[in-house]
Amino acid sequence: MADAPEDNRSSLSESCALYYFPEIPCGAEKERRPQPKPDSFVGMGIGSDHDCSAPTGNLEDSEEVRQLVDEAFNKGMEQGIAEAAAASREKIDQAVAAMRTAIEETEKIRSRDRERMEIETVRLALAIAKKIVHYETEHGNVIEQVVKAAMQQVADPRKLTVRLNPRDIEAVEALGDQLQNGGDADAQLALEGDENVGRGGCVIEARLGDVDARIEQQIKVIEERLNDQLPKPIAEG
Repeated sequence: MADAPEDNRSSLSESCALYYFPEIPCGAEKERRPQPKPDSFVGMGIGSDHDCSAPTGNLEDSEEVRQLVDEAFNKGMEQGIAEAAAASREKIDQAVAAMRTAIEETEKIRSRDRERMEIETVRLALAIAKKIVHYETEHGNVIEQVVKAAMQQVADPRKLTVRLNPRDIEAVEALGDQLQNGGDADAQLALEGDENVGRGGCVIEARLGDVDARIEQQIKVIEERLNDQLPKPIAEG
């Protein structure tokens, strides 16, 4: 029984000889193979060409990719800033144009308002003047001054007809010889009442033409002359 282990070792050696596995040493061969030192490293790659310097190419590729990403990012930022600045300038230009249009429209409105105020002021002044004249013709001696001034415009005083409001005849008759134009003895003067002639005015009919000295006609002439001096209204729109 003491010899049994030796027979087993002999049988194991024969089996290893029959089925040879180079990575699995048998018996004493396994014991003779030197063990690697603890501080050494055995490469597990296939072949002797692969060593620790292999990852160097990957590092270079990563750096290049990183540079491309940075360049793309910077270019995108620059483009974004440029587009934002262009959009801002466009909005500013639009705002400035709108402001200019608003200012021009405001100036037009102010100009129209000034013109309307001028026109209304003139009309108001004429209305006040008419009221003053109407009051003076009713209560003063306007007819006397009007007839005298109209007589000065007559070219041929030899035969005259003075038409005036019936209520003014008495005041004109009181003038007497003052109505004689230049003291001409041959002058003939007739006073005729006419309801169509307003108080304070008269119409002198003469051979060489009539003299219209009605108050309303004189005011009308003044109004026309003032309107000619006023600025023309600016068409809206």
